[in-house]
Amino acid sequence: MPDTSAPHTPVVLNPLLAELQEKLQREIPMCGQMGIRVHMNGPDGLVMRLPLEANRNHQQTAFAGSLNALCTIAGWGSVYLLLRELERGGNIVIRRSSIRYHEPVVSSEIYARCLPVAAEARQYFLEMLDDKGQAKLDLTAEIAGAEGPLVSFSGSYVVVLDKQK
Repeated sequence: MPDTSAPHTPVVLNPLLAELQEKLQREIPMCGQMGIRVHMNGPDGLVMRLPLEANRNHQQTAFAGSLNALCTIAGWGSVYLLLRELERGGNIVIRRSSIRYHEPVVSSEIYARCLPVAAEARQYFLEMLDDKGQAKLDLTAEIAGAEGPLVSFSGSYVVVLDKQK
């Protein structure tokens, strides 16, 4: 996880991550209102971030609904990037999710990491997408703390292919 004690510096996104950020801003307006931003993507998964200030509760900790939204968007973004990598276009929806709040989140910048898709799950997803025109992908995201996860999220995302692609 990123070091939350360091001063915030602007992140320069590669074109695909910039495209994801623009899509979130345009198609899911609450992302802009909450300050959800793409932070980075790499071998350890997609990381999204969110400022505490606009998403705090009455106890000056992160609002549970904001944490849920951040994790949900991290999963949604991971599916979006996978579809782009596979050169597919489709509608992504979350079918079901569960979340556990282990500890209060107090960092001024909050980071949620969606873990990468295992190779066999990715292959099965691609086969179902090609065979049926729709597929499901189960993803896990977390907001890490010094002693372990502060928040654990699991979500099941469904993709239905666009007819044009």
